[in-house]
Amino acid sequence: MNDKPNADDTTQWIGIFARARGLERAYALYPDLVAAAIARGSASLGPLPADFSAVIEPAVSFDPTKFAGPDT
Repeated sequence: MNDKPNADDTTQWIGIFARARGLERAYALYPDLVAAAIARGSASLGPLPADFSAVIEPAVSFDPTKFAGPDT
């Protein structure tokens, strides 16, 4: 397996993604701009905290009775 990204695969992937999102005309006119936007949009906003858990837990202060309607 090669760690170096293949430019042809990346270009093809970006073209498929642009067509799927309705950006086919923008991609045809400005391929570099669309590629940069896709790269920026798919990047992580920042590193995850060291104590981050993949398990989703409800908030400690969540009280479901406060959200119950008058009929329940």
